[in-house]
Amino acid sequence: MPSTPDYEFLLECENVIGVDYDEDAEQLTVFVSQKRPKSALDAADDVETRLADAGDDVDVTVVDAGYGETREGFDALDANTGTDAGPIEAVPEAAPGRQDRHRPVPGGVSEINANSTAATAGPYPARVDDPEASAARWREDAAAGDLVRLANNHTYARSNAAEFGELILQPSPQDGGTADADAVGELVGYVPIADDGRVDVAARSVDPARETATYYELDESWPTGVYRDDYAALRGETVTKTGRTSGVTSAELAATSASVRVDVGDQEPVLFREQLVAGPLSEPGDSGSPVFLDDGALVGLLFAGSSQQTICNRIAAVETELGVEVLTAEPDEESEDGTTPEPTASVPVYTTTMDHTIDVDLAVETPSPTLDSLAFGGEIRSGDSVDVTATIAAAPGTYWLAIDGERTTVTVPETEREENETETATATITVSIPDETDDSLSLRVRGGPVGSLDQ
Repeated sequence: MPSTPDYEFLLECENVIGVDYDEDAEQLTVFVSQKRPKSALDAADDVETRLADAGDDVDVTVVDAGYGETREGFDALDANTGTDAGPIEAVPEAAPGRQDRHRPVPGGVSEINANSTAATAGPYPARVDDPEASAARWREDAAAGDLVRLANNHTYARSNAAEFGELILQPSPQDGGTADADAVGELVGYVPIADDGRVDVAARSVDPARETATYYELDESWPTGVYRDDYAALRGETVTKTGRTSGVTSAELAATSASVRVDVGDQEPVLFREQLVAGPLSEPGDSGSPVFLDDGALVGLLFAGSSQQTICNRIAAVETELGVEVLTAEPDEESEDGTTPEPTASVPVYTTTMDHTIDVDLAVETPSPTLDSLAFGGEIRSGDSVDVTATIAAAPGTYWLAIDGERTTVTVPETEREENETETATATITVSIPDETDDSLSLRVRGGPVGSLDQ
């Protein structure tokens, strides 16, 4: 069965800037900077000719991304990242109220690095889960359990150019924010923007007393959850964002696993995989906007687009790549009856696939482990440590295994077996139990082949 990466060769065509293959419908969507008549295209730039030459008769739809001339890729949705590429240019005027100074800070209002223009405050709260996540870079003092607010790398970290500790302002400098009066945090973490990436994300420090888990002009019950599962099922669903420039807007998801080229700052266009592509719901300055499903579940982080499409990272990829967990309420928030609610629609304790934590090169067939069992070597008590033994089932090979950030490796031996049959192996990891644990304990179990994530 083909998948989206099998059609990335079409990105070699002159005006193709994105591809998405719907495996269920067996339908290929090709996003172009501008539709042009077949007679105006060289054979090497004609999608149908390239597919025919490859011997592929897939059903294809070509979608105009809305540029008036050939472009190299979608645009990151703020005009300039404040690098040495040239002067910082203005982004459009903010929607009413969003350029104001907000304390506490909600998502969806004006916020960006002090050395840039204007963008949007993204999801909060996110809790640092694994500051050693292979894809991420964190300031030395970042630690598991820290709360942060998220936005884009290109708005908080200036497309990899920023130093840790650079100030983040709310409102943005273009909207009157100053370092003396409007600093709300510092850059503490980001995933570097690079080819073949999945996310454009960074994190800033927070003072919880000056932040709110609400989103400007959206229902205060949102987010009702965090969507981490079957993204393919979302094609055709409506999503809603709240952002600094265009406010609250909605559009339909046209693609959920797209590979797209994006112009970010002064870099060459960067290839992002597994992206959500919606209809037009954003303008420059909306970068960093949180994106929700109709039921209020947080589903994406907006970062790029054109006049006809908007590009968003899957929120599950944001969590995995940066090593954070997005919460649905502040950890100390109390409900009306005085009880403390569960702080999050939590990442599952474990699943049988663990595919949401494995960074796999889609061009290579890579084995995936499944969790067979989990056992505790003693009584679980607050403040103590306990040995946790995990048994995985997998094809022969060496795998990494992590329980709440504590890692080890385990080798599944080669034995006589039927084709596609798995073997089991066990590993024991000592886990520290928090001092203040209620009646239940949530553990995050992750794993994958050695080499899929840095050890």
